Amino acid sequence: MPSPDLASLLTVAPDRQRSLVVEGVTKRYLFGPIVLRDLSHAFAPGTATALVGPNGSGKSTLLRVLSALSAPTTGTVRYAEGDVHDRPHAFLSSVGVVHDRPDLPGYLTGVETLEWIARERGTWDADAPARHAALLDAVRLDERRDALTRTYSAGMTRKTQVAAALCGAPAVLLLDEPFRALDTEATEAVVDLLAAFRDGGGLVVLSSHRSDLLDRLCDERLDLGR
Repeated sequence: MPSPDLASLLTVAPDRQRSLVVEGVTKRYLFGPIVLRDLSHAFAPGTATALVGPNGSGKSTLLRVLSALSAPTTGTVRYAEGDVHDRPHAFLSSVGVVHDRPDLPGYLTGVETLEWIARERGTWDADAPARHAALLDAVRLDERRDALTRTYSAGMTRKTQVAAALCGAPAVLLLDEPFRALDTEATEAVVDLLAAFRDGGGLVVLSSHRSDLLDRLCDERLDLGR
């Protein structure tokens, strides 16, 4: 069970629970092949959906489209009745993202990274340091959380990315290989956090090569390899 300090980060108020709806999305990179073709799907709050398929089937591409990092060639992605690519900043204020690549600000420590995100999201208050400490404890970042992130190992970087995705009290989590480089203890801790977020009304979409973890965590699978 998550600690009381984490409750506000892992529970989504009913009035913030919205579906994320993909409508007829096709994605083709310039002069390249079609990666996604006429995809439609509704991701519901309180669920975790696994994106599955072979390499090159579009899992990372779909996560980039869902997180407004890439625009669809045709089709739309809607959240709370709005097109996420028309107002990406408004949409992303409700979203936590773990990218496949390490993307932490190397000039900040792990603790400072979470503070920076919380201040940007408007969730920084007198209790935020305690919440963030509990979150870093939960992902098992026990070592060197006050060191610059550019000195982190791959596992430490991934732990910090997961904590950073959650520290802004999101309603949606979009995660590309969130278990990569994690040891067994940290993997179990991250699974528990994601399950608590889902059970608290959060919407989770993730890809992972760990099918055993997807079976435990996810309510459904979206097969992109067909």
